[in-house]
Amino acid sequence: MSRDITNAIEGPYRHSWSLLVQLIDTCPDKIWGEKRGGWPFWQQVAHTLAVLNFLTLAENEEPLPSPCDTDTLMLKVQGSCVMGKDAMRTYAESVRVSVDAWLAGISDSDLANVNTLLSKKMGRDIALGATIAMLASHTCYHVGSCDAVLRENGLPGVF
Repeated sequence: MSRDITNAIEGPYRHSWSLLVQLIDTCPDKIWGEKRGGWPFWQQVAHTLAVLNFLTLAENEEPLPSPCDTDTLMLKVQGSCVMGKDAMRTYAESVRVSVDAWLAGISDSDLANVNTLLSKKMGRDIALGATIAMLASHTCYHVGSCDAVLRENGLPGVF
């Protein structure tokens, strides 16, 4: 199973993942629960993780358990609770393991195949290669939002 191309397009996702994990560790507790840029910092991180899980679900597979409800995870409502950093790290690790397993099952010859469940949810065909790109792009978007919050508070960002 050739994975040269697959491994290459996974690179940006792997980089964005490392930045996301750094955000959990570097965000001060004072900022973690504050609403900034429309959403609490922690909720943007939780949302990013939930979307990574969502993008890589197989048909009839349920999302991973999370300390938050789906509406909070999908930024439909502002969460009434605050997911602590330990809970976030635990959730992040379960998402990482799941996404890594999904990625490991993709070869270069699979990249043009349709991601069936995601395509049904989005209402258009989305190839597995495009899904891998979405893992990186969506994660980077929220990493950038969170990074801006850190910088607005005089802290170094993770970028």
